[in-house]
Amino acid sequence: MGMGGAFLILRPLVAVNITVGTHIEAKVFGIPVDLDTLWATGVAVLVVVALAVLLRRQATSGVPGKFQLVWEMGVSAVRKQVEGSIGPRGMSIVPLATALFVFIFVANFFEIFGVGSKYEILGPPTANVNLPAALAVFVIVLVHIASLRTRGVRGYVRHYLLQPFPKYLFLVNGFINAVEEIARPITLALRLFGNLFSGALMLTLIAALGAWKLGPVPIGDVLTFAFSVIWKLFDVFLIGPIQAFIFALLTILYFDTAMSTADH
Repeated sequence: MGMGGAFLILRPLVAVNITVGTHIEAKVFGIPVDLDTLWATGVAVLVVVALAVLLRRQATSGVPGKFQLVWEMGVSAVRKQVEGSIGPRGMSIVPLATALFVFIFVANFFEIFGVGSKYEILGPPTANVNLPAALAVFVIVLVHIASLRTRGVRGYVRHYLLQPFPKYLFLVNGFINAVEEIARPITLALRLFGNLFSGALMLTLIAALGAWKLGPVPIGDVLTFAFSVIWKLFDVFLIGPIQAFIFALLTILYFDTAMSTADH
């Protein structure tokens, strides 16, 4: 292939304008709000509420239906995880961890509606860092409240000033623990956001293949469709559930640390 052929192949690719993370914005009292993320979050909440209503109507003390059976298996798995790490005193965390998993799973599932366009009608709201950050802050605040209730004010302060080094290094202990507590919500949010955002990025890159068309051979659209379907199946049914599970699991582990009365 000569230079002319190479130019014809590369020219369409160079001309593609790839944009990811563009949101429909509006200002409320001077504060920018991503309307598409707000809309998708509201739809996810409505879906979760609808599932709860459906479960309530089908719930029975006799032979459970398939939907109730799946729900009971999920709640039982969460109860075993909480009981194994925290013990009976951590049973109050089960509803929170379960609700977080279901909500994040539903929100991540919206990835299936993505087409790799600049504006998504119903994209996954967890691909916007604002929602994972809000969820992370919500969880960490509850973790500190649980720590105060378990240890008391004095025990709460001692936990951060007397560990992990001897008490005469309380300033060092306080600094290290403060950095760790600040990092927790950041890492919790970025872990979820990064994986969902990368899924949207991959869809955008795959969509760009349609503009490129793999050179002069007009099969780019067919390959783009095939790649998009494969990636969506992988992203929706593997990455999404795993990230929802990890977020719920880390929530349980954070409560485990907060509600522990051990000095080590």
